[in-house]
Amino acid sequence: MNTTNILAIDTSGPVCSVAVLSGTSLRYEARAINKLTHSRNLMPMVEEALNKSGLDLQDLQYIAAVVGPGSFTGVRIGVAAAQGMARGLGIRCIAVNALAAMADSIVDKQAVICPIRDARGNQVYGAAFQGQERLMPDAALKLDAYLAQVSAFGDTLFFLGDGAVAYGELIQNNLGDRAVIAPPHLMQPGAAAAAALALNLTDQAVEPGTLMPLYLRAPQAVRLRAQMIQHG
Repeated sequence: MNTTNILAIDTSGPVCSVAVLSGTSLRYEARAINKLTHSRNLMPMVEEALNKSGLDLQDLQYIAAVVGPGSFTGVRIGVAAAQGMARGLGIRCIAVNALAAMADSIVDKQAVICPIRDARGNQVYGAAFQGQERLMPDAALKLDAYLAQVSAFGDTLFFLGDGAVAYGELIQNNLGDRAVIAPPHLMQPGAAAAAALALNLTDQAVEPGTLMPLYLRAPQAVRLRAQMIQHG
């Protein structure tokens, strides 16, 4: 039986990450947080991932991309790259939800896992999970409103993601000992988490042209334009 090889990319947040999964074996993962843009980091990282894992592009069955929620520019970079590679190889893409992948990387089955992305202005893109169960849909909320919602789900709340980096102190001030902020090595999971989740989503793979970003709100430029039109 042939092993399913998945190249996963995640440019949806501050971390640019690439991983290669062969069946249930992680062959390679790299994460970069530097001054280079994701558009400059990504393709050299893909090339290195394949070289280090001993695979060629032609060995891949799927390209998995984290499609959001997250940075509008970052999500577009990842989706476009996945579409281009998959189209050239004649293979399908797997869309991975950023918050679900983050939560899936944490194995604590008792705590309520609260992955959050920084949406600026004390706002977050957030959700909540416990074990394999999703407790709330992805939402774009003010931090206080998000914390009020997740606080009803359990006594121990585990926060991770760049939103937890940005607002960790505010979260702990709000929730006290109920809030557990992820340590640095778990704070911002990379593409390996997306690849592992993608392995269970192969039946949802799509043609490259139908891989779409997941936006919870309109990009800032669109919102500003709508405000200008509204106020004449």
